[in-house]
Amino acid sequence: MSDDTARFELPPVMKIEDCEALHAFFTGVTDQNVEIDCSGVERLNGLSAQMLLVAQASWQKTARAVTISNPSEGFEQGCALLGLPDLIPQDQVAV
Repeated sequence: MSDDTARFELPPVMKIEDCEALHAFFTGVTDQNVEIDCSGVERLNGLSAQMLLVAQASWQKTARAVTISNPSEGFEQGCALLGLPDLIPQDQVAV
């Protein structure tokens, strides 16, 4: 991604305060590409996943991108349990 990419690191477990912080982050970077670092995620909840999906769809409409990077095993398992395999780019799925 280019230098105009805003980055956010998801915590191991998203609490409501973390979801509020993620929402505030997204609100402040609507004119930038976004990279979400998921390397430390131990558990992905439904609200967090929903926020990521909505952001990806919204950014795509403006020719910007929300990229999921470094998905941890916990993040991958959470996506699988929530039925959201497309949330993780295929080139980053552990085999």
